[in-house]
Amino acid sequence: MEKVIFDTDFIRNTEAKHFLGGRSELEKFAKVAELVFPDIVIEEIKNQKRKNLEKNKSSFLSNPFHWLRNLDRNDTQNFDIESHISELETNETLKYSVIKLTDYSVLEQMKELALKKLPPFEAADNTDKGFKDACIYFTTLEYLQSIPDKMIFVCCKDGRLKEAFNEHPNIIVIESYDDFIKNSITRFYDDYFIEKLQSEVHTDISKEHIVDYWINTNENRVLLIEVDGEKYVVEVDSGEIVAFEKAAAYSDAINKFIHSGAFATTHAAIEALNPYIHFLSDDEILKILESVDTNNQIYLIIGDEDVKQFVSTLHDRKKEILPTDFAANIKNRLEE
Repeated sequence: MEKVIFDTDFIRNTEAKHFLGGRSELEKFAKVAELVFPDIVIEEIKNQKRKNLEKNKSSFLSNPFHWLRNLDRNDTQNFDIESHISELETNETLKYSVIKLTDYSVLEQMKELALKKLPPFEAADNTDKGFKDACIYFTTLEYLQSIPDKMIFVCCKDGRLKEAFNEHPNIIVIESYDDFIKNSITRFYDDYFIEKLQSEVHTDISKEHIVDYWINTNENRVLLIEVDGEKYVVEVDSGEIVAFEKAAAYSDAINKFIHSGAFATTHAAIEALNPYIHFLSDDEILKILESVDTNNQIYLIIGDEDVKQFVSTLHDRKKEILPTDFAANIKNRLEE
């Protein structure tokens, strides 16, 4: 199931009845995607409620109807706001997960972005606004490294935060449920596109056979289709099929490259893989690049023209999905 991360503006809610706001939209999302909130978003929701309840309690205590109705002032004064907020959180009917930033080494990057007034921080000289958005930004990037599909949606409306996320090809920025539907895998479920798949790829394809997708090195979408025990990869651009192939056509070459035991095998595997680079998934690319770092039959000849070109292409196009230290290590090998 696809994952959507939300910023505070989308679920803002100061009222005392429900925990999450934006419920009508969230209920639509929850039917087709996993709802994900950075912990700072959850804490901000609690803080909004806390301030609003404190304000209303104070106002209620000074309201003449409080004593006109013979209400106990002590009961109002002693109302436990924290317990009420915790109860709302516990009783929230919408299912969601919370993600946290654990790699605090990014504080140096955060400081650099703040000093240079780069997104998600505001560009104006007279403000330091952007810390909460920066927490959302780096929490999201860390989470992206931990999920198998290496692709997520982020629902936000803040211009600078959107600008920061738009730098990452595996993060799709949306503003609404309608935006999500236009960009998610469900967009490929319409009858017109299924008929094109049946006509060009396999006659028995239905929407249930579309099991995954990713952004490729051409920044197009590649669909993974499993039908009749066979896996097909289909590259799509602007809703049209650009190319397709059976995954078996290059899966053996991936394994030969990763487990190469000779320089000649490495060169042969690259020659076999080059025509299929645009079909490779993020997981396949990650495994290939990991082998560059661990297999001496690869890294010892990384200076050879074909090896360097192959590795550089994958690294340059997909470095955003790689762990920071790992990406730097591959870059160093390429520059040796």
